[in-house]
Amino acid sequence: MQPFDSRVRKEAYISVPYPFILGNNVAGTVAAVGAEVKDFKVGDRVVSDTPTYLTLEAKWGGWQKFVLSRAAITTKIGNADFDQAIAVPFALSTAVGALQIYLGMERPDESKRTTFEKEKVLIWGAGTSVGGYAIQYAKSVGYTVIATGNPSGAARLQNLGASHVLDYKSPDIESQLRELGPFKFLMTASGDPASQKALANLLQPIGGKFVSTLGGKVELPSNVERIYESFEAASQKPEHKEYAKWWFEDYLPKAIQGAVEPAPIVKRSGGLGAIQAAGDDVLGKNAKEKIVINPQE
Repeated sequence: MQPFDSRVRKEAYISVPYPFILGNNVAGTVAAVGAEVKDFKVGDRVVSDTPTYLTLEAKWGGWQKFVLSRAAITTKIGNADFDQAIAVPFALSTAVGALQIYLGMERPDESKRTTFEKEKVLIWGAGTSVGGYAIQYAKSVGYTVIATGNPSGAARLQNLGASHVLDYKSPDIESQLRELGPFKFLMTASGDPASQKALANLLQPIGGKFVSTLGGKVELPSNVERIYESFEAASQKPEHKEYAKWWFEDYLPKAIQGAVEPAPIVKRSGGLGAIQAAGDDVLGKNAKEKIVINPQE
């Protein structure tokens, strides 16, 4: 269950046709393949990022018992657990897509890690799934990562790679961050207006840009660019074909097999009938872990 899906269902976050089948992040066993598919066969265990929201065609919707997707945006997961595997792609691709494609962060390369260790990255809202993966990605490239989050989760964020974890509710949070900066890359994984304004303030007086997982009407200085896109869908766009090949064939398989620490999950029973309540919990912040539902139940 992704917050994005839940917002579309409950808040009409984006315009979709009606009736429509939501959901685009799925895991399962291949039941059939098209005549031109060469890299997958019946029985393969996979995760897939269906083009539901890119095409706005209901046939690609993930909230159904049998899901249609494309080979180019599907990855084999070997013997990895389905529940753990499905918790990785959406949030991880949001983090990596935002940092790499839209901010220009490099790809992990062990031979170049020491090149970036003196430069810093700020991840605001690091306690979210996207935030946790953003920490891991930036750290894997070689950057020093500064994070904000809830103090109760600070130990986990440090284990993921954050050098410092600051309480985002602290009244002098911006002053604390200025002392730790400057930052080459800035991201708000929570996306709320307060975080966007804080990052804009940190970019003063020169200005600059940051990525945000949410948009909205937020008044920001004219010398600051907020980048808000469907970061997760970047791999499906023709202009990012080379990135998509790296993502689906190299980085994502390694991540699922253990190269990254997966976000905590909780399994919900009830199959498709449990989706609405689970979505409400996600939006109401009653779910501290990623909610996983098996539509076959």
